[in-house]
Amino acid sequence: MNEKDKIRSGFVGLVGRTNVGKSTLINKILKKKVLITSNKVQTTRYRIHCILNNKKSQIVFVDSPGFFKPRNLLQERLKGAAEGVIKDADVIVAVVDIAGGIGGGDNFVFKQIKDRSQPKILLLNKVDIVGTEKAEEQKKIIEGLDYFDEVMEVSAKTGKNLDKFIEILTGFLPYGSRYYSEDMISDQPDEKIVSEIVREKLFEALSEEIPHSITVEVERLEEKKTRAGDKLISIGCSIFAERSSQKAIIIGKSGNVLKKVGGKARLDLEKYFDSKVFLELWVKIKQNWTKNELFLDRFGY
Repeated sequence: MNEKDKIRSGFVGLVGRTNVGKSTLINKILKKKVLITSNKVQTTRYRIHCILNNKKSQIVFVDSPGFFKPRNLLQERLKGAAEGVIKDADVIVAVVDIAGGIGGGDNFVFKQIKDRSQPKILLLNKVDIVGTEKAEEQKKIIEGLDYFDEVMEVSAKTGKNLDKFIEILTGFLPYGSRYYSEDMISDQPDEKIVSEIVREKLFEALSEEIPHSITVEVERLEEKKTRAGDKLISIGCSIFAERSSQKAIIIGKSGNVLKKVGGKARLDLEKYFDSKVFLELWVKIKQNWTKNELFLDRFGY
């Protein structure tokens, strides 16, 4: 490799317990919504590569499901995905919610990465909403964690210290070549982005338990023309639930919940495709799909 072609490149595994802001952090760094976010746990289900390209570096962030105690086969697979991120990363970045407080779930994550040989960075997220007294109190909890190479306070919401984080992170990456072309920001196909956006809106609209029993599959994604000759993206998605009672809740009285979900998803999809979008949603039942290997394989888990 010529000296002028030498860049720093590598895979950065983001780990942490559920709902600490990993996906929000990546979206803020990339300045584009690539990953869905929610205040509910277990929102992230896939191992997704998100790419930050600079002239002298390519950082591939690998988002992962948060660590939690699995209760079904789906959650077992999500746990395996999170463990795989730790194993394969060039640099490990652990994220904690300093506003919510560092507790047992965070300590479990720390144990998973403590003895790993890769460089490790600890990000204290949500400093924008924590008071000085609590921040100092939380910092004392991590004073003995000497296996981290860097500890930084950041805000995924406001962007505080993220430029500094990228600068420090880049220094830990090995020299090499780009893994992806410079115009890519994610390795996910459009169908996966669509299904995730719809699932995000379902998470926002539904109560605590139901979102964890649903998944979304894109059945149609076509580019067409309107009568005026403008681009139109025509999309059809199936929402799979585990029980008939869940189907009724997802649809809502007179279809009000599904209409709300579809309307919000369509607005985000129009931003993503930079085009008018026609979106159809159907709700179907797959009994106990979260415990069925065939269905989990079909849905990509």
